[in-house]
Amino acid sequence: MATYKSNAGAILQPGNQINKLSSYNNEGVFGWPGIEAFEQIGFVKINNASADKASFKSFDITVPSPDRRVDDRVRDDRTSLVVEASSDRPAYVYGASIALAQDDPSGGLPSFPASPITADLVGTNTEVLLLGPANGAVPFGVPSTQLSGLSAASSSIAFSGTTISQGTGDTTNGDIPFWTSVSSSIVRADAANSMMYKVTSNTTFKVFNIDAITDTSVNGDGVSISADDITAGRAAYLVCRVNYLRPAKQVEWSDISSFIDFASQVGGTDS
Repeated sequence: MATYKSNAGAILQPGNQINKLSSYNNEGVFGWPGIEAFEQIGFVKINNASADKASFKSFDITVPSPDRRVDDRVRDDRTSLVVEASSDRPAYVYGASIALAQDDPSGGLPSFPASPITADLVGTNTEVLLLGPANGAVPFGVPSTQLSGLSAASSSIAFSGTTISQGTGDTTNGDIPFWTSVSSSIVRADAANSMMYKVTSNTTFKVFNIDAITDTSVNGDGVSISADDITAGRAAYLVCRVNYLRPAKQVEWSDISSFIDFASQVGGTDS
């Protein structure tokens, strides 16, 4: 399978944005002049048995290819969700969301032979699934004292009993990171949920099964689906979304050249 144009990265003008932004192509939109806005959406498929759960507690996020021709897929799925950034053009992550997929409508469509296709997720009571930036093979977690905006770049869902039910989800742990109030003098605590998370190099986001969102090691027991769901061919699908901003690239000659008067190439002058 070819991978050409797998990272086209077009930045759309608002008037040209007639479809959802392409997560696969890292496609952005000019949210306001000089700022590129991005949304990446991917999934994690879980279909292992309980006996194997200890091997399933850290997950890369698949960004699906838009090519749906099963006989000749032009581009493979992306096997990780990466926020692209550099020191010259850092990315500012302001949102994250995670949910366990549920068939639409619930229970699937009777006319669709494979329905239903989604399953509940089985795990350990009170443990969580955290979506956030990866610190190598482990999470940064969401510190109780915010120093870098990790709250804005993270989202989590927790097991109730031994299950996360289909349709369960949550938005950014710290909500949208806007300043709304301060104490009598501006102190660190005022910024707790009011900072974006800045990255200056390409940063991979993953899902981690951990005991609590503050944890910085992959210390959960692992996850699985039920034997009945495995027999029926169903799977649990974690759906993940990351939103971020990035400075637009430097201004270029092509931005202005067509509006500047110059002598004709065929002859004559501007005089």
